[in-house]
Amino acid sequence: MKSVLAAVALLLGTAAPAAAAAADFPVLQMNLCRSGVAKCFDQGGTNPMAKAASTIVAVNPAVVTLNEACASETTKLAADVKAQSGRVYTVVWQPVGKKENGRTTPYPCTSGRGEYGIAVLARQDLGAVKAREGGYFGPQDGGAEQRAYLCAKFGTVNACTTHLSTKRPAVEQQCQDLKGLLAKYGTGTVFGGDLNLRYPGDPSAQACVPAGSFRKGDGSVQHIIAGSAFDFGSSGKTSIPGTDHPAWRVTLTR
Repeated sequence: MKSVLAAVALLLGTAAPAAAAAADFPVLQMNLCRSGVAKCFDQGGTNPMAKAASTIVAVNPAVVTLNEACASETTKLAADVKAQSGRVYTVVWQPVGKKENGRTTPYPCTSGRGEYGIAVLARQDLGAVKAREGGYFGPQDGGAEQRAYLCAKFGTVNACTTHLSTKRPAVEQQCQDLKGLLAKYGTGTVFGGDLNLRYPGDPSAQACVPAGSFRKGDGSVQHIIAGSAFDFGSSGKTSIPGTDHPAWRVTLTR
């Protein structure tokens, strides 16, 4: 069909229509270790939030996924990015749960920094939030902390994140639950998160990937998963002093 169009165009003295160029769609995952309880908090005496903001400005991601974040600092992060670049990010927040006396409430960060949790930040050109789904996995490690998941819909893109448990069998079941969640949201889904699973590994991070999607990992426990509406372009890491994980960037195309 393309050759026919080209021939007709040649006879008419016009150029054949060019195929639409693939657009870059960077996704940035960061685990910021901000609870105030874990040993990695302000590692080396450094607060990582300024570097997190400058990394977002440099990468210009369409979607940012955050793990081990604090609500007030996440709001300020988006504001700092806007101040430095003029770019606006919509923040969708999901607190990690704290289970006590048979009920679950938001887990707090220390020093009055608000709820502890996970977040999706979407660049303004993706559109407004059309829907969100967030909650807590069924199986947990057995402690007070309840690991959470989050998905938000922006236009034709669904952006998801989670931070899975560290122990078996909870992490294995959470991995399967995540796989089902991403499959439900379909081909236009992007995910970033700390799965506490490696590839290769036992259990393997690949077990969390639904059919038709692909995964790119940072060589450790952070992974980005994308549906078939996307192709892989490139990837890279940026050191974030003050936390125990680098920022993990995967540039997709669509």
